[in-house]
Amino acid sequence: MTFSMLVAVAWPFSAFAEDAQPSERLVFPAVRFVSPDQAELCWESDQTGGRWLVEYRKSSQQTVRTIQSRASGALQSVTLKDLEPGELYEYRFTLTMEGKRRSSAWFECDNRMNYSTPEIDAPTTSPAEFDAVLERLQHLGGFAVVHETLANQWAMSIAGRTTMSVVSVCGDDERLLQRRRRWHEHDGYGIRLMAQRDVDLPDEYANLVITSAANADSSLKWLSPIGCLVCVGDRPSPLKNLSFESLSPQIHLATRSDRQKLTRWDHQYGTAANQSFSGETLNDVDTTDQLEIRWLGRPGADFGIDRNPRMPAPLAVGGRLFHQGMNRMIALDAFNGTVLWSLEVPQLRRVNIPRDCANWCADEDFVYVAIKDRVWVIDATSGEWVRSMLLPEVDVLASGEDEVDVKPMDWGYVANTSEVLLGTAVKRGSQYEEFWAKPSWYDGKDDQATAKVCGNSIIAYDKKYGDVRWKRDVDAVIHSTITIADDRVIFVEVKAADAKGFAEGKLTNQQIAGHASVVCLDLKTGEELWNQKAPTFHPKQIVAFGMADNHQFVLETSSDAKFHFTSLDLTTGESRWTKSAKWPEDHHGAHMQHAVLMNGKIYVQPQILDAETGEILQTNTLGKRRGCATPVGTGNTIIYRGGGGPLSLWSLERDDRTEFSRLRPSCWLSTIPAQGMLFSPEAGGGCSCGGWMECSIGFAPQQESKQDAR
Repeated sequence: MTFSMLVAVAWPFSAFAEDAQPSERLVFPAVRFVSPDQAELCWESDQTGGRWLVEYRKSSQQTVRTIQSRASGALQSVTLKDLEPGELYEYRFTLTMEGKRRSSAWFECDNRMNYSTPEIDAPTTSPAEFDAVLERLQHLGGFAVVHETLANQWAMSIAGRTTMSVVSVCGDDERLLQRRRRWHEHDGYGIRLMAQRDVDLPDEYANLVITSAANADSSLKWLSPIGCLVCVGDRPSPLKNLSFESLSPQIHLATRSDRQKLTRWDHQYGTAANQSFSGETLNDVDTTDQLEIRWLGRPGADFGIDRNPRMPAPLAVGGRLFHQGMNRMIALDAFNGTVLWSLEVPQLRRVNIPRDCANWCADEDFVYVAIKDRVWVIDATSGEWVRSMLLPEVDVLASGEDEVDVKPMDWGYVANTSEVLLGTAVKRGSQYEEFWAKPSWYDGKDDQATAKVCGNSIIAYDKKYGDVRWKRDVDAVIHSTITIADDRVIFVEVKAADAKGFAEGKLTNQQIAGHASVVCLDLKTGEELWNQKAPTFHPKQIVAFGMADNHQFVLETSSDAKFHFTSLDLTTGESRWTKSAKWPEDHHGAHMQHAVLMNGKIYVQPQILDAETGEILQTNTLGKRRGCATPVGTGNTIIYRGGGGPLSLWSLERDDRTEFSRLRPSCWLSTIPAQGMLFSPEAGGGCSCGGWMECSIGFAPQQESKQDAR
């Protein structure tokens, strides 16, 4: 993407009068950290033309650095330089156009959240086919392991041309010390360059392994599921589960043949079908002692919002883990926990997801993030801003009028399939953003906590080109019920009681009850396939969720101390069964669980229902729960907060619980199974419920378990 050129100029702080009225939507900014002392500030604006000025300063000082634009355009960027470690900065924008000046509010840039690696100068020459090797990497961060005999040739080029930490693997202590001394003398040893004995390296963590044909078999154990193995010299003999490609007679590259089979968690509840199960079974492990820590560390508690007020779930796809914090997002390597990139996005925040929907989803190439009235398409590899997709105008009936009025709208729901990006338009200001004080716990049963965020239009975009394929305007569609399965979009639609329409996009249960129906559309065309009255809505509903498998849509609601389930045939909409099951408790999220749909069953603590008939198969099972969170499944386990509140695994085979004693997930959903791993990025910091480990952790089945599975 080409950005407008901006240059730094001397500009007195007094030139920017503080009486300029700040505008919340003058710009849509994001900060991407590119080095420990530099960040790329990008912004998008609906205003074209004029002259842009950017000011930034330490939050503790009044001294301002000013940058002036010499070009115009809707999308621009500038580099913030000389940022100091551990400092909090702020910035704002001023647009002068046609003799008038408008200023944005001040936005934060927290350099304490800058996890960029120090830069190392690349050598003037690189090994043969080096560029071709880099092109085949999933991303340029993480770890590279280089056999000691090839370190002189490859290590500095890798460190200089990527953000990887490079490990020279040595066979004995003498050569290990020699390598460390050599790099230390050149001020290169440390974070980016290091040396280790081969027996001390972890398994399946390296993004790139450089070795010889003779050492290829023994080096394979370090290669991550998405990594590349490069053999220098002779072509190695065929190796199990590897696909080889010769880049030249002397350079041979291999990747794991099962690389594309990694299970994704690319939407809020696993997939757009909302089953809270994405197919990941973790090789059938069902106790915590069968899992081992592969990495732990960043981000920590300061990254997130205090207590995590039921925020969007992490995503894991393409060998990357994406996680949201306090107006920020981060991408980690799924298999070694390395920070790949991070963004500070002031207008990102969305909370109380049980009464709304997540503001992002992902695929192998991009992260799709709803920011006010648009979706940003972000490169999953680098965090760079690729393009924006804007909402079309949405017609909403004016209060008490017959004419149609165009109301300001924001982007609500977002999901993606292989060809379509699906979104909704919601009345501006309807989404939950407050995160402080007791009402923002969102555990209550009153309208302040349970009002449902509803869209006024569903829009299907061509995912590749951004064109609108179809649009359906509605009175209200409940975001938390939107489900995609078998090329169908299913949701609960609420019809206005009279011609006035709804004044707000956040509907109370009283507004919904008696006016709700379940609607199914063709995903490709938007054509309505069926429409059935929703039978389970009550004036005191706590939550409403939709989920589906390949032949049914299940609507889950909660009221009167019970969870209520209704199953509709996915093809015809005909009712299959209805059933209610008791709450375990009426607080700390027990009354608002999102059920798990897997193995032909529905799991909602403390019951297990038959998904084909609605029959309650077991009750008083799934263990005693404690603390806010919602469960997810891994085939033969339910992952939840149990016992004294730690992250726990309930074995469906043995009907018992094991736990990670000091690990606390978020108040909604922050621990996800995907990519052959169990990820628990930190999201519970600040809660008073215990002394938890406030760091992010990636677990994997123990090697013995993997061997047994093979």
